[in-house]
Amino acid sequence: MAKRDGRDSDEEGAGYRRGEQRTPTREERLRSDWELVFDALSDSSRRYILQYLYERPGPVPTWELAIALACRTTDRPPDKVDVQIVEQAEAGFVHVHLPKLEAANLVEWTEDEVILTEHAETLPLFTPSYRGVVRPEETDEE
Repeated sequence: MAKRDGRDSDEEGAGYRRGEQRTPTREERLRSDWELVFDALSDSSRRYILQYLYERPGPVPTWELAIALACRTTDRPPDKVDVQIVEQAEAGFVHVHLPKLEAANLVEWTEDEVILTEHAETLPLFTPSYRGVVRPEETDEE
């Protein structure tokens, strides 16, 4: 092992002095990007938000999304959900879920609306999953 400045060269950050910034490698950036995506997808509410956005063309108002989340969690129709529940749902996704989805480059949002990114639409998030690699063919033998 070669040494630089008294440090082993295969040591993390080898060749860099303390406080010196190093540019992450492409592999490190990709790993970090996928870790953010998997973290974002680890929560069922975030997966629901992505599915909800995917099913609607264009930006979705944040209040509409809050109502949808409140209906999902209470299992009630929109006209039967208390406004406080909707406000709690909105606070939860604005302060927790949307920042994680945005960090993974899956959504863009403002105070008023949310939309899927092109990146999210290119990922295989919305394709049906099958047991095999290839979709089974339908037969007429039923």
